[in-house]
Amino acid sequence: MASNQELYSMMRNMNLSGNITRPASEGFFELRFGDRPAKGFKFCPFKLITKYPSVYNQHSRGLQECMTANIFERRTWAIFYLLEPGPSNREPILLVPSSQFEAYLGHVSSLMKERFSIPGGQERQQFFLTFGEMDTPLPRFIGHASSYNDVEILKRQTSKLPTDDLTHIGDVALENYKTMMNTLYTSFRSKKKKKSVNAARRKRVERHKGYGRMMKRAQRYLGLRSSRTAQANSRIPGMEWNGSMPAPFQTVGSVRFVCVDIEAWELATHIVTEVGLAILDTRDIKGVPPGEAGDGYNWFPLVKSYHFIIREHIDKVNHRFVAGCPESFEFGQSDVVSSRDIGGILSKIIEDKESEEKRPIVMVGHDMAQDLKYLKSVGFNIWRVPHFSDEVDTKSMSQRYLKSLNGRGLRALCEDLGIPGHHFHNAGNDATYTLHAMIAMAVNYANQSFAKQNDLEHGDDDHGEWSDGSIDDGGLPGTSTEIIEQSNQSDDRIGHLDSEANW
Repeated sequence: MASNQELYSMMRNMNLSGNITRPASEGFFELRFGDRPAKGFKFCPFKLITKYPSVYNQHSRGLQECMTANIFERRTWAIFYLLEPGPSNREPILLVPSSQFEAYLGHVSSLMKERFSIPGGQERQQFFLTFGEMDTPLPRFIGHASSYNDVEILKRQTSKLPTDDLTHIGDVALENYKTMMNTLYTSFRSKKKKKSVNAARRKRVERHKGYGRMMKRAQRYLGLRSSRTAQANSRIPGMEWNGSMPAPFQTVGSVRFVCVDIEAWELATHIVTEVGLAILDTRDIKGVPPGEAGDGYNWFPLVKSYHFIIREHIDKVNHRFVAGCPESFEFGQSDVVSSRDIGGILSKIIEDKESEEKRPIVMVGHDMAQDLKYLKSVGFNIWRVPHFSDEVDTKSMSQRYLKSLNGRGLRALCEDLGIPGHHFHNAGNDATYTLHAMIAMAVNYANQSFAKQNDLEHGDDDHGEWSDGSIDDGGLPGTSTEIIEQSNQSDDRIGHLDSEANW
């Protein structure tokens, strides 16, 4: 029988998947989320590890297969996160301690019976990066990973980290840091990728324009922007508006915003444990000023919220990666329902079956493709509803609002917008906060436009790749393509999993 000390040691060496592993090197299990290393600590980009065989040992047969097969074999990596300062169109960088890569390369050498080493000269510096010189940003620890799935889960936690304060950094130091970052990115970019930079930028620009049009359509539905067809009659020279006044235009379509959030069990993500809904009927906001501060708070109480706990899975509460709190619904009474009944209950609420009118439904979510997929899995297919007319994704909307490549997590977005929130990861709360965030961004953006003395039809002053057309009213509504599940799909993960190329 193992002693208490031995058990404690085994627990410390448990990876995120629950398997006992041998850490790649000691000394990293005492770190906490968000911790910074000391200045001078040496790091290696995780992506550079995956590129090592093709970039530095192209002629060694079997090296790529060996490294791929063994990168997580009884091995735990300490993952750090480095966010580029200022607005950026590039993915953030994940780092691991250089000592861990050296130990891993030694292990691969023993398996292959061939000595592999870190290259010398200037290329060697890429495997031993240090940060913090002249008070520039330091990486932050985000967790341990023993599988690709662990890495993806940790990546989704990075939005919870605070942004670095750069106000005290001198211009020269900041410029040197940016130059170092540029060098770092190009160090593991393939020639093929370099050739496709312009094509990638064009796609990114179009994607950003789509985010802007989504914002404008949301404003049209809320009466904060006129449609292009009504512009000639609605534009008033010198027009003024602020949040203490009702919305300046007619709401378009008399739509109902329906926000959905799904919580799935972390140990078997095909199991849905909670469903949350939040609904804003645009008829209810007519004549109601959104809020003197231009934040939309006056419309928050008009949101109707629902929280359903699935009876068969009431005992399954997430705790490994997020703190589940199904008992802490902040906006009413939770309902415990069976998995057999939840589809019909959702259909009745979302489709508003008690009303004879079939008004347009605009689905809202935060990175919501997965939520719509889960909604279908519990027995309600939104794509089969004839009056499902449009989608608003607040993660994409926040990228447009903040002009950032990286969308904010829901908690971080609410903090950015000054929206008070408690007990996130309760499905009912998250659905409600998501709808609050949509309202706040739409109202804030309208308020800023009027404050600049530019009317909403001609007031877009963004340039470059964030411009979506000064007279564009958001265009026609549109919905995503129905998600068709693959049979025998064994890898069912929460959220969008970026490709390995985005590490």
